[in-house]
Amino acid sequence: MYIMFIGTAGSGKSSLTHSFGLWLEKEMEVEVGYVNLDPGCTYTPFKPDFDIRTFFTVKDLMEREGLGPNGAIIRAAELMKEYSDRIVSDLSMIKSDFMLIDTPGQMEIFVFRDTGPIIAELLRKLGRIVAVYIFDPILARTASDLSVALSLAVATQVRLGVPCISVLNKSDLPEAETVLSLLNHPEKFKAKILEEKLGASSDIALALADLAQKYSKHTGNITAVSAKTGLGLDRLYDICREVFCVCGEL
Repeated sequence: MYIMFIGTAGSGKSSLTHSFGLWLEKEMEVEVGYVNLDPGCTYTPFKPDFDIRTFFTVKDLMEREGLGPNGAIIRAAELMKEYSDRIVSDLSMIKSDFMLIDTPGQMEIFVFRDTGPIIAELLRKLGRIVAVYIFDPILARTASDLSVALSLAVATQVRLGVPCISVLNKSDLPEAETVLSLLNHPEKFKAKILEEKLGASSDIALALADLAQKYSKHTGNITAVSAKTGLGLDRLYDICREVFCVCGEL
C-alpha cells in the first residue's frame, strides 16, 4: 500500500511519516519503505529508501539556475513532473508492505500542479494508494479558519483522484481540543462562524463548512493523531485499510 502524506508547511508530514512507520514496524511487524519527495528539506527524521534529493535540491537549483527560493521551488515541481516515470519506477523496486511518502512542504507545488496527480495516477497502476491529508490545529484557531482548512482537504482529493482521509495531527496541543469540538458539533461550528461577524465572508465560510460536512460522509470523520505521542496511529492504520474494504463504512 502506498500512503502519501499531504498537508500545509509545518503540519507534521515528516514527523507523522516517521512515527507511523515505526509504529507499523513494531506493532504490525510489516516491512515499511520510506520516500522523501521534498527537494527543499535539509533533514528527514527517517532514512529514505528513495530520496528526490539524489536528483536535485532546491538549493542546487537556486545556485545552478540563478533562481530565488520561490522560483527554485516551482522549478523543482516541474522537474518532478519530468522525472515522474523514473520516480515511480524506482519506487516499484522497493520491497515493502507499506510505502510511506513524505511530500513537499509547500503542498501547492505537489497538489495544485501536475506533479502530484501524475505520480498518484502512476502509483495507482502499481497497487493500492491512499492520501492522508494532515490538519494543523494551529492554523484552525477560528471557525472560519477551520472551514478553509477543511476545503483544502476536499480539494486534495479532487486533484489527486485517489481516496483521501483526513487526520488532525498535534492532537496533544490545546488548540486541538477546540478544533475537535467544532468538528464533532456541526451546529456549534456554524454558530461560531456567525459569531465572528465577517460579513459576506461568513456566508462563504458557512458554505465551506457545509461542503466539508457532505465530504465527511464519503471519507469518514477526521481522526485525531499525534506524531509526538503516538496517539491515534492504530486508528489511522485501520482507516487506511478500511478504505479498500468493500464491507467497510468508507
